[in-house]
Amino acid sequence: MRESKTTDKTPSANDALVRKSAERKSNPKPPGQRRRNLILRQTMEAYLEHVTKERGLSENTITAYATDIRGFVDWLPAETIEPARHQIVLYLAHLKSRGQKASSVARTLSSLRGWFVWQKESRRLASDPCETMQNPQTQKRLPQVLTVSEVTAILTAASKKRDRAIVELLYGSGLRVSELAGLNRFDINFSQGQLRCTGKGSKERIVPVGRHAIQALNEYLGQLPAEQSNRLPQDGFSRRRTRRVDPLFVDRQGKRLSRLVIWQIVKRLARQASISKKLSPHTLRHSFATHLLENGADLRTVQELLGHSNVVTTQLYTHLSRQHLRSAYQRAQEKFNR
Repeated sequence: MRESKTTDKTPSANDALVRKSAERKSNPKPPGQRRRNLILRQTMEAYLEHVTKERGLSENTITAYATDIRGFVDWLPAETIEPARHQIVLYLAHLKSRGQKASSVARTLSSLRGWFVWQKESRRLASDPCETMQNPQTQKRLPQVLTVSEVTAILTAASKKRDRAIVELLYGSGLRVSELAGLNRFDINFSQGQLRCTGKGSKERIVPVGRHAIQALNEYLGQLPAEQSNRLPQDGFSRRRTRRVDPLFVDRQGKRLSRLVIWQIVKRLARQASISKKLSPHTLRHSFATHLLENGADLRTVQELLGHSNVVTTQLYTHLSRQHLRSAYQRAQEKFNR
């Protein structure tokens, strides 16, 4: 018999890999180019470590800084040693062309500005390329707010005790979703109707908890399995820090609920309540502040309850309150003229 010879000339996968490897060896990147890129990334990591340890910023803020700066560094040409002003302008234009909102572009510029200021102060750069750059013009939009009847509908839709307790705290105490997710059982003072939460910049504050929220919390904690519901707090804050041991809101495995899960819970309840408004857990916080002002609360008091460092931030809700008064006046006039 004649031996058959293989006539298939299709290159194998190994041949392709060998060819690509040979091409890379024949055209290697200059070692200086690889080193420059590494130095820029090391500078970025050093800055992120600095703001984490020295400035006491929240985890969410640190994550935002890291996302913004890494995005810029990844976009830069690999041979960049010191980013120039025109590169920052081009990058911001690039973000805008991809459909990012002006507020997101402004946040990116703020993150980059902090990075370059730190480099200049630490003598890593001779000048700050972001100096005198103006933030993109952002359109100030009033936040979405629910009516009292819509909040009631969401609470009615919360058939699970845990879900109802979550909504009661978000609305009744005006908590941020990160503050709610970070609560531990010993952060609740049941006897005095207060809770202790950690806000932006790791700042702690004490906020009141209404009787409906206290009742919802008691019902939620009371229906937990025995291994999860032991040592329930009743008489004041615990002096021991038990943040990692006793999370307040947990899943079926006893693990702390994430912000994303809480967001999904609120969205689901809104759908069940037939609310068409685009909302999030923060919408309940906005509604809390607006309803307080509508009912005569002092602006400084609302600022304290929300944990705003500047009263200017709280003043946004006065515009919502005025809109409510104007609408009520117009409805009254229409009724009067009939």
